[in-house]
Amino acid sequence: MATKVEEVQQRIEEILAAAGYPHVVEGGRVRVERGSSAVFIAAHEWQERFVIIELVSPVLDGVAQSDGLMQKINALNEKLYFGKVYWRSDEVWLAHNLLGDHLDSDELIASVGMLAVVADRIDDELQKRFGGRRWRDAASPTK
Repeated sequence: MATKVEEVQQRIEEILAAAGYPHVVEGGRVRVERGSSAVFIAAHEWQERFVIIELVSPVLDGVAQSDGLMQKINALNEKLYFGKVYWRSDEVWLAHNLLGDHLDSDELIASVGMLAVVADRIDDELQKRFGGRRWRDAASPTK
C-alpha cells in the first residue's frame, strides 16, 4: 500500500504527463527543464500529517554573497507572485511550496510554469551582474 507521499508524487507525475510537460523522474523527484534552468518537484511529509509539494529551481551555482546580490534578491522577492529567491552556500535558488493533500492540477501546472519561466529569466540577469554558473552550464557533462 502506497503512502500519502507516494500517492501525491504519483499524482504529480500524472498531472505533468496529462499536461504534456516533458519531465524526467529521478531519485524520487520530478525534473522539468526550461531553457537554462529546471524545476525539481517532490512530495514530502510535513508535520507528520500533511503532504507538502516542494518545487525548487537552481538559478546559479558558485556565486558569492554580496550586498548587491542580497538587495537584488530582496527586490525580486518583493515582486514575485510565485516563489521566493534565496542565497545559500554560494547558490541562488527559486522555491515554492504547495499543499499536496488536495492537489489541484491547474495550481501545479501554473506553479511549475511560472517557476520555470522566472528561473530561466533571472539566471541570465543575475549571472551577468554577479557571476556564477547557470544550472544548464553546471549540469553539462562538458563543464
